[in-house]
Amino acid sequence: MAQIQKVIGLMSGTSLDGVDAAMIETDGEAVVRPGPGLTLPYDEETRGQLRAALDTARAMAKGDAVPQAIRDAERRLTEIHAQAVARLVAEAGKADLIGFHGQTILHRPEQGWTWQIGDG
Repeated sequence: MAQIQKVIGLMSGTSLDGVDAAMIETDGEAVVRPGPGLTLPYDEETRGQLRAALDTARAMAKGDAVPQAIRDAERRLTEIHAQAVARLVAEAGKADLIGFHGQTILHRPEQGWTWQIGDG
């Protein structure tokens, strides 16, 4: 049997409602034991920052410099994900791995371009 690891998964979606986080124990193929989970809802200011980042990204071309509005949203998003991780670790102990996708702010598959913000 493979080594069992504690893994945290993080998710924030297009609904812009908040960050969902969960810890599981896994052998890499199956969930051996589910652990705690939580949701950290976004406040209105954060939701506004993320909406502004989405709007700004839509007007951009690949290779453009990253505007401050997107950098600010990324910092806030990262802080909330870090809070979620800290709460799960406080409740269930150290994690071996963390899966962090970030927040998609632009998806143009026809151009081979998808953009996620978040600083792992």
